[in-house]
Amino acid sequence: MEESTKKLIAYLNLLEVKIDSSSFESRIKAQKLAYIIQKIIGKQLYRDFNFYIRGPYSHVLAIEYFGSKEDFVKGNSNYKLGKEENEELERVKPLLNSLSQTDLEIVASLLFLRMERGMDENQAEIDLHERKPHLKLEEIWRGSIIVKKLFLTEKLRVAIMNSLKGEMEEWDSVSNESLKKFE
Repeated sequence: MEESTKKLIAYLNLLEVKIDSSSFESRIKAQKLAYIIQKIIGKQLYRDFNFYIRGPYSHVLAIEYFGSKEDFVKGNSNYKLGKEENEELERVKPLLNSLSQTDLEIVASLLFLRMERGMDENQAEIDLHERKPHLKLEEIWRGSIIVKKLFLTEKLRVAIMNSLKGEMEEWDSVSNESLKKFE
């Protein structure tokens, strides 16, 4: 079993997800979660992800879950998660565990189009809808919101709030100057 697969199984254990390669739905879930997780933690697990019918797909991962079926089902891994990996996955665990199969496909696909193909949010949504016209625009927009939630870390949230605070202080200053003219 590859080291990346040991890591993935450990990540899935933290998320309380078991993968049964005899189930098509379970294999799709493995593919989408593997892609999403590697983007969240910033560590590449499988380099060969390409865009297929249901979004990002890794041939190497497919070989791994068929070859290590029992390890995936039982969650066998000797990989110990680092503090940052653990914190990041714990942060997104409730959200990831609440996603349907369709949500996972949409989120992974949007991430792929944005991160691998360099599309902005709107381009990715349009491209995904063209590739998958069976998806409703509302589902795709919901997927975009989920992507934002997955990547809105505490550090980013603080940076955004500080930026807004600075902007509000500038507006207050300009407003106060304008009011002085009327005194």
